[in-house]
Amino acid sequence: MKARKIAPYLTAMTMIVSLLTACGNTAQGETTEPGDGKEAAGNSTEKDEDIVLTVYQGTAQYTDMVEKLCQDYKEETGVTLEWEIPGDEPYTVLKARFASGEAPDIIDLQCGDYDTWYERCVDLSGESWTEHVYEASLNGGSWEGKVYGLPYAMEGSGIIYNKDLFEQAGITEIPQTISELEEVCEKLQSAGIQPFGEAWGDWGFLMHILGIPFTYEGASETAQRLSAKEESFSDMKYMDDFFNFYDLTLDYGWGVESVGYHYDDQANSFAKGEIAMIKQGTWHTDTIASINPDMNIGLFAVPLTDDASQTKLQVSTTRFLSISNTSKQEEAAKDFLQWFVDHAQEYMIEQMSIVAPYDTLDVSELGALNIDMNRYVADGMAFDGFGVEEWPSGFNTDQAEPLQAYAAGASDRGATCTALQQLWDSRAASSSVTE
Repeated sequence: MKARKIAPYLTAMTMIVSLLTACGNTAQGETTEPGDGKEAAGNSTEKDEDIVLTVYQGTAQYTDMVEKLCQDYKEETGVTLEWEIPGDEPYTVLKARFASGEAPDIIDLQCGDYDTWYERCVDLSGESWTEHVYEASLNGGSWEGKVYGLPYAMEGSGIIYNKDLFEQAGITEIPQTISELEEVCEKLQSAGIQPFGEAWGDWGFLMHILGIPFTYEGASETAQRLSAKEESFSDMKYMDDFFNFYDLTLDYGWGVESVGYHYDDQANSFAKGEIAMIKQGTWHTDTIASINPDMNIGLFAVPLTDDASQTKLQVSTTRFLSISNTSKQEEAAKDFLQWFVDHAQEYMIEQMSIVAPYDTLDVSELGALNIDMNRYVADGMAFDGFGVEEWPSGFNTDQAEPLQAYAAGASDRGATCTALQQLWDSRAASSSVTE
């Protein structure tokens, strides 16, 4: 059974239909030293006026950046980029384009897509940019040891904390183990500070917390074993540890009332300094800054056990660019991907305001949460994904009800695991029928 994929983005992205075509003059391109952001595409200074590359990229939020990128690339190389941002059902449209023989040259895919889409993609394993990608991100665009996708966006999920409140409570080190996290909670509470405040009324936040034991155990393998009924939620290796952490957020937070709290409640309370920690991710950067732009915050990994070596940050590389294996402009497409990486500081960091997973980039202007995430990745202390990417379709929302019942005190650990298992089995069976 091939599990359905869940987009790792927590915030919804509005999709529009737009075709953006670059046009420009025919000035001569220039070459400079690698890494200065001014290289011409490929190894030649000659302009390629007759080449047109079609790009099918799935996020409408980058429309303004795309317009400038297309114009700049046309002026520098002579190559025209026809950049399409699809509307609803982008994968349905993309499959139809392949079936009709009209596939784009470059396609935008998500983490977890490559077990089915690799057959339509060009092997990029030998490209020079692969030497500068963090390993976890490179793995997300790979299949069976071959690289098929160029990663260009990643997000981190962990615990966001208020550094000033930690200092006020006399806490000088971030917790590396679950016991240390409990000690942090006790110190905060003793100082009159509420440690946690979780919005467990939102299924998306519960999805992310339930993904933690999956990443600890091995997300893909665990999902496969659950679907094959070789394992159950009750005997997952880190399920008790998950409940221990979940209990901490309840005992030192809003308790049973947490199921009535939502995104805005949590964000406002945290940004106003009313709570010290929230289980969230880098996507909260702009929200917190809009409420309290001077807030002193950081991000650390969720510890589930007392083995600090296991405490890694959940990081998902969410977007990849791949080359269609039907493209008649394969070399030109490879040149563009290299150019995009060579200019990553300008387009990915400065204009898209995302952390691109390359060791050559300066992310210091993207805020404390992204800086902390990048540190975990650079140190090799990051999980590859949020643990939810291979859940059966629909289970991402299903899981909320059993976990909310537990938070409300209406269910114990055993009953919660049984309910989760029943929902998983139902969704897995439905997914296998539609394969």
